[in-house]
Amino acid sequence: MVRILLVVMSVLAVVAPAAGHAAAQGGPAAAALATATPQPPVGTDVPVVTANPFLPENRDVSDCVGTVQRPDCGSAARGGWHQNLVAIAMIGGLLIVFGRVAWVVVRAQRRATAAGEPTVVDRGRGDPH
Repeated sequence: MVRILLVVMSVLAVVAPAAGHAAAQGGPAAAALATATPQPPVGTDVPVVTANPFLPENRDVSDCVGTVQRPDCGSAARGGWHQNLVAIAMIGGLLIVFGRVAWVVVRAQRRATAAGEPTVVDRGRGDPH
């Protein structure tokens, strides 16, 4: 899997600068085509939606920017049971992963002790084995 990722990243590192270089040498037409934004077809009425339920309605957005959420900067659309479900799933996944690792380590130590092999702790005390 790591090899595939390295190959893909290598190919992208070679192809991406070449594509940008080709657009730069193509002249102003190629540069305009590369930076053009798609326009809606003429004669269609496309509604512009500017309402965002996550932005405060009664305060300036720049007043709400920071590491800690300030009063009256949130909205009712934030949080809820979806966010709690994601947090529970993440914590549950971490507990499963770390519990499995701890179980394997304890099992390996018990096998080593039953077989009479020195454990990692015993090796650190100057045991010749």
